[in-house]
Amino acid sequence: MKNQFKVFVILTISIAIFAFACQTNNEPNLTANSAEKQTYKSVGVVKSIDPDAGKITIDHEDIAGYMAAMEMTEAVSDAKMLETIKAGDKVEFEIERTGAQIVITKLTKIGEIVVINGGEIYKMNCAECHGGTGEGAEKGISLLKGHALKHSEKEYIEQVTNGEGKKMPAFKDKLSAQQIAAVVKFVREDLQKNSSNEEMPEHQH
Repeated sequence: MKNQFKVFVILTISIAIFAFACQTNNEPNLTANSAEKQTYKSVGVVKSIDPDAGKITIDHEDIAGYMAAMEMTEAVSDAKMLETIKAGDKVEFEIERTGAQIVITKLTKIGEIVVINGGEIYKMNCAECHGGTGEGAEKGISLLKGHALKHSEKEYIEQVTNGEGKKMPAFKDKLSAQQIAAVVKFVREDLQKNSSNEEMPEHQH
């Protein structure tokens, strides 16, 4: 009788262990599911490329279901994708997200955005008369002192566009409105940023 009881206990324990093992094997892998790959698409403008690091910076529109419009820098799955892309290109791209890891898997150029560089425009059209840093030259006044600091942005744009008699040529037929606005912004925000117009008398035309 005792032997039968022992056999019964052993069988019961064995069945319980077997059932537990089967249940464990059938449970889903939560870790794997939590790292499931997700794919998103969007459009943006390339700001810069780092081919050595295999990364690209894109100023993108909203990425539906993932993030709002912003500028991001991410790695690409294949560095060869960067060979035909440059700063200023408008691109359609696809990103793959696995947990916290993000990688750009597709990158297609769909257009170009004209990058207007106010500093380059100044160097090519204004430096001869006003100096490389706005300090003035034989042909033109300094932009860093005197009445040059009293002009508003609107007045600068008007003057560059239409000129001022024999003092300054008009650029309306040479530069676009966007280029004129860019060079004026460069003068005011870069060249004149450390200049002071305190106690400077108003300039009379």
